[in-house]
Amino acid sequence: MDVPRLPPSLEFQFLRFACGLPPRLQRLLFGRPPELDGQVLATDVHVLIEIARLAGARSYTNGLPPEEARAFNRLSAAASRPSRSIPMARVESLTIPTGAGGMGARLYVPPNLPGGAAPPLLVYYHGGGWVIGDLDTHDSVCRFFAATAGLAVLSIDYRLAPEHPFPAAIEDAWDAFAWASANAGELGVDPARIA
Repeated sequence: MDVPRLPPSLEFQFLRFACGLPPRLQRLLFGRPPELDGQVLATDVHVLIEIARLAGARSYTNGLPPEEARAFNRLSAAASRPSRSIPMARVESLTIPTGAGGMGARLYVPPNLPGGAAPPLLVYYHGGGWVIGDLDTHDSVCRFFAATAGLAVLSIDYRLAPEHPFPAAIEDAWDAFAWASANAGELGVDPARIA
C-alpha cells in the first residue's frame, strides 16, 4: 500500500517540530526508545525512526536506492539539527590528497581551548553504513565532540558505496589519518594526540 506523502518542505517542518518536542512528550507520543545491552536510543532519533516506520519509509537496507536514502538521511539530519549550531573558533573546509584524487574534509576547532599547548585531534568518520552520510549530516555531532571534549575534529568525507566498492572507504580512512598525522603542525594540533 502506498502511503500519501507530504511535500518535502512540509515533511521537513513536521520532522523538525517532532524532533524539537521535549523528550518527555516525545516518549508519550512515540513510546519509550528501545534499549539494547544497557544502551538507550536517543529519544529524538527514536522519533525519526518511528515517524519513518509509520509513514512506510524504506531505507537502503530494504530496497531504497542509495541516492534516495542519502536524500532522506540529509532531511533527517537537518530535522534533528539544533536550531542554532554550537559555535566554533574555526571551521575550515579542506581537501586531503589521496591516490584516488582529493577527498573532502572539515576541520572544527572549538573556542576557549587551553592556551599554550596544541589540542588533541579526533579524525572522525561519519556513520551511514559506508553508503549514506556526509560532512553535513554529521556537522552537529562534530561540533558537539569538539566543544565538549576540548579537541579539534577532522571530519572525513570518504568515498561511498556502491559507487566506490570496498575497500575504498577503508583506504580513504587510512589516508585521512596518515595525512592528519603528517600535517598536524599545519592543522595546529598535537601530533602525539591523534585518535
